[in-house]
Amino acid sequence: MKAHRIRSVKDAYWEPVWEIYQMNFPKGERRRLFDQKRTLRDPRYHCTALLKGEFVVGILFYWQIEDFCFIEHLAIHEACKGNGMGTRILERLKELPGRLVLEIDPPEDGVSIRRKKFYERSGFVLNAHGHVNLPLRIGFEELPLRVMTVEAPLSEEEYQVFNGILNQDLIQYGEAYREIGA
Repeated sequence: MKAHRIRSVKDAYWEPVWEIYQMNFPKGERRRLFDQKRTLRDPRYHCTALLKGEFVVGILFYWQIEDFCFIEHLAIHEACKGNGMGTRILERLKELPGRLVLEIDPPEDGVSIRRKKFYERSGFVLNAHGHVNLPLRIGFEELPLRVMTVEAPLSEEEYQVFNGILNQDLIQYGEAYREIGA
């Protein structure tokens, strides 16, 4: 599997990446195209097509920012699920600099519990911090989520820094928070 960084919607792999993104994440957790184009210009943001040959088998959107590597979106193409690809991707992510952090739904139903266990098998631990995800789209509610990190939880101080980055810096790439005329 090869990782290909996308820096523009004119990239040859953009359309299948956008399709996987649209199909795998709820509307309130996805950027509009206008905002995604702005996000692609930020050098801290990595919009990655995961390729097997020329076929896009998955997507990985992450941020390298300060002392963190924040996994914002990870999804595998429906036809490629269940063969260990997600686990291999997570193992490769552990090689990147910074504390590896991701958000999950609270483990309260079968799907969210399975997702939590999947990440735990890859060395992630659930953090105790109360966490809220601000919506990227107008008209959607804040979501109570949970934070997971590799090996050890974030300290309270680390969590506050991470949460501040999300809520004061990265959120500007959502439609509800962008400056007029951006």
